Amino acid sequence: MAWHGAIGKAVLGIAPYTEADPVAILAQALAMFGALVGISPHTTVGGVVHRARIWPLLIGPSAWGRKGTSLHDAKWLTRRMSGYASKFLASRKLLGLSTAEGLLTALGAGPPPKEPDAEALAPDGALYVEETEFERVLNMAKRDGNTLTQLLRQLWEDDSAGTATRANPLRVDRAHITVIGHITAEGLKAKLSESELAGGTANRFLLIGCDHTQLLSRELERPDLAELLRTLGEAAEQARAVRLVRRDRRAGDLWDEVYHALADDKPTGSLGNVLARGPAYVNRLALVYALADGASMIAPDHLLAGLSLWHYATQSARGVFEDGRSRGDVDRLADFIAAAQGGRTRKEIFTDLFRGNRTRTAIDEMVDHLMARGDLIEQTDRDTGGRPAIRLLWTGAHRDAVAELLERYRHGYTP
Repeated sequence: MAWHGAIGKAVLGIAPYTEADPVAILAQALAMFGALVGISPHTTVGGVVHRARIWPLLIGPSAWGRKGTSLHDAKWLTRRMSGYASKFLASRKLLGLSTAEGLLTALGAGPPPKEPDAEALAPDGALYVEETEFERVLNMAKRDGNTLTQLLRQLWEDDSAGTATRANPLRVDRAHITVIGHITAEGLKAKLSESELAGGTANRFLLIGCDHTQLLSRELERPDLAELLRTLGEAAEQARAVRLVRRDRRAGDLWDEVYHALADDKPTGSLGNVLARGPAYVNRLALVYALADGASMIAPDHLLAGLSLWHYATQSARGVFEDGRSRGDVDRLADFIAAAQGGRTRKEIFTDLFRGNRTRTAIDEMVDHLMARGDLIEQTDRDTGGRPAIRLLWTGAHRDAVAELLERYRHGYTP
């Protein structure tokens, strides 16, 4: 479901030609699209305004996680959407985060005395930030007097933010900032302090576990996606003039179910702090999917796409904060099978879950592991109209309400 629309098709179009995780490419491409549309389009959740502000934090091993490759791929797609998109990524890009004052200066708040030559990259407040060493940000947050993470929390939440130092107060209004961060699972868990967890720095980010999906010894020529990307560029141009984007009636009905599923799955403790902004993020993602479709309202497909990516993010977070490693394939497989009342076939696992990016041998090994644990059984389905199919049925513990809701509507929303 997360592969909805032109933006999902574009990512899947280049997935066979890169070692990067397609989900990592997708999350960053959605964030960049949200940056392009600017501050005007927004939706509301409980009366609170939410703009197309998506902040993915990629979690994966150094080098082999291919986080940098996924960022390159997302920019490759975005630059080709339009001349405006290419210029935006080149001229509005801030590489790295250091201090609150430096970030405010880049947003046009005016250079502080210590940085007289600082450049206002985004005098209108529209800025795109790449922080590929996010561990540095968490290290700086522990220093006395550093207010960077406090400022980031303000800028995710609101359009206005500032520092109130007595000597040199700085403030920015109508800021629309997009932050993309990269970190290892070990670095995130080790450096994220209890105060940052409680304060909510982590839950402003969409945590995306990633790893390389294949090995390519040679660079492959990519397909022609010009028409698809041109459509996205036109949608971004149109979206810059949009203001309030509401859910349509059917999406409103679906939201009632989504909201309760999110509440049912809400964990406690540190993990609960990390995942505290599920409703907000699902709606922000749904907004971006709707804008990328050129739609005037959020439809059920947009809401389900946003929920699907959020669900992936929750599993990524669980992998880090529950067992110290990024989201594993075995856990993803367990959720996929458990969510289907009638079970899954190996073909569905190969095509729908891993999208051909895992070998059939690797899938068999994961299935054998779950069966040895007593979580799966095989059942022969003879009502196929052809050759009997072997279905894998979940017999283990209950998984989660969001996965069950996504499974219920995986062929489309039907109340």
